[in-house]
Amino acid sequence: MDLKVSWERMDGVLIASPMGRVDSVNSASFREALVSEVLTDERALLLDLCDLSYMSSAGLSVLLVLVKRFRGSGKAMGMCGLPAAIAAVVSLSGFDKIIPVYETREAALEAMSLPEDAEHPRPAVEAPETASGEQAASDRKRSGPRRWSFKMHST
Repeated sequence: MDLKVSWERMDGVLIASPMGRVDSVNSASFREALVSEVLTDERALLLDLCDLSYMSSAGLSVLLVLVKRFRGSGKAMGMCGLPAAIAAVVSLSGFDKIIPVYETREAALEAMSLPEDAEHPRPAVEAPETASGEQAASDRKRSGPRRWSFKMHST
């Protein structure tokens, strides 16, 4: 099945909706499709994955490229509509800790959208309040920074 990406903008958020499957064969095309359409001054990107049937680790590496572009103040990135199999891969790989995941497009847009004249977007995900600073410090130690490395192997 071919991979296609459709684009739209709602409430100031650029929405990419890939359809098909992302694997090692087409991940470079997927990367090019996303990177070429997302302008460097874009402030919010939502990946609506409801029509994606499969995503390999090669697809996850493409997401890392986008994460780098949407770091920093005034920028937001999220994913929504993950099919069960893709949600499992995202969760097991820890990507749900890197990119906020929303159940629906509406929930994502509510968290990510701003009036056009606003200077800074609301955070995509607000940090939960903790009972004590010690608990928060403990959680940071456990989760710690993660590094991801994707290597190609030939057989």
